[in-house]
Amino acid sequence: MYKLIFLLLSLPYFILSEPKEGRDYIAIPEGLIKLEGVTEIFWYGCPACFAYEEILQKISEERPNAQINKIPLFTEPTAKTYYAIEALKLGNDAHKRVFEDWQLKRRQFKTENDIREFASRHGFNEESLVKAFNSFGVQIKARNAINLPRRLINAGVDFSGTPTVVVDGKYLVTRQRDNLKEIEIILYLLDKKLENIRLAPN
Repeated sequence: MYKLIFLLLSLPYFILSEPKEGRDYIAIPEGLIKLEGVTEIFWYGCPACFAYEEILQKISEERPNAQINKIPLFTEPTAKTYYAIEALKLGNDAHKRVFEDWQLKRRQFKTENDIREFASRHGFNEESLVKAFNSFGVQIKARNAINLPRRLINAGVDFSGTPTVVVDGKYLVTRQRDNLKEIEIILYLLDKKLENIRLAPN
């Protein structure tokens, strides 16, 4: 009996606390999210999404090769803001400034004029950003993004709001009270794909 207890206690922590499907994550139907790596479904107006940036940063540090994606909700103007920044390749710094303006300075993004003021405040090219914001391609991406919750629900996925994370387009992570536990689950799911690749027959 004592030998068994000693053996259990000596096992690596990750084996004793391995995430469980149905509790820590669920499998979702293929094709709903066609993105590899870690995909956060988010909204700039969501305080929890603003705080979640720290978790994504930790994931990037732990798995530098993992792709980090975002899908913006809930309104077309905010989704267009995200995709306009992406179209101009302004980087994560620009997204961070949108978050800070909204969450810390109470500046919302509802109109083209809001985008102009944002560009002016932060030294971005105003005309380029507005042009991207109003482009057909950005508009289509924004509409597809804000319809994602409906597609998830229609497919039987229990979508509970933002932030929601999907790994490799297959696994939706159950939100955890403990950030370290959530990071552990995401890393586990990222490594799960690598393990499947190693085990696949040649």
